[in-house]
Amino acid sequence: MIKHIACTAIASLFLLTSAFAAGEGTAVGVKPDAVSRLGSADRILVVGADVSVGEKIVTGPSGNVQLLFDDRTRLVVGPRSTLEIETYLLNGTGADKFAVNALAGTFRFISGTSPKSVYSIDTPTASIAVRGTKFDLTVGGGQTLTLLYEGALTQCQGGTCVDLTKRCDIAATGGGNGNIFGWTDGRHGGLAGNFPLPNIQSAFGRDFRIGGAQACLNPPAATTNTSIANPSAPSSQSQSQTQTSYCSTAPINAPNC
Repeated sequence: MIKHIACTAIASLFLLTSAFAAGEGTAVGVKPDAVSRLGSADRILVVGADVSVGEKIVTGPSGNVQLLFDDRTRLVVGPRSTLEIETYLLNGTGADKFAVNALAGTFRFISGTSPKSVYSIDTPTASIAVRGTKFDLTVGGGQTLTLLYEGALTQCQGGTCVDLTKRCDIAATGGGNGNIFGWTDGRHGGLAGNFPLPNIQSAFGRDFRIGGAQACLNPPAATTNTSIANPSAPSSQSQSQTQTSYCSTAPINAPNC
């Protein structure tokens, strides 16, 4: 009986170790305060650590992780964020399916060599289909925000979809609404502060930086109030009040929070 229990425990440990070791991606950059979570087991992420399907990458207030996958797709998991690797099916140098769940926080996505149709990014308030894309993504406060740098994407919540095609534009979904805020839109600046990665990307590896990203945070037009629920209507709150409201529920340290 004791021998049987011991063998079962060893087998379970072996399976858990194997699951952690069978990596589809690699953490090529890690700022401490980041773990990989599989079930109830956590391991501290370090540079060179593999990450696999089913794992959640979880960061604390000062943590971030740069992930490189076999098809050259690059993901950044920013501070106070949680990302789940749902599906990754590799076929040669490209993937047949690549799906992640951005559960909360802030992220960067840079597509690799796989066909764009295989990528799928879900959040609690959006589904995102990418087309040759580089963008930042922020999830929190009942909304999903994307800031486009290159390529294009379609962002949907239920039957409401918006197409993001222009550099520096922001897409927002939440509360059953979907909207685009152009770089020259006066309301753009009220949302741009929710994207912290351009301001910390100097610490990233070269392939994880995006040239001119900070410029997208500073639109040429003066910022005004923005209501996600009804962006066409003026908000009764001041910009600082709107930002404070977001920061009270956002799971990350946005620069203006």
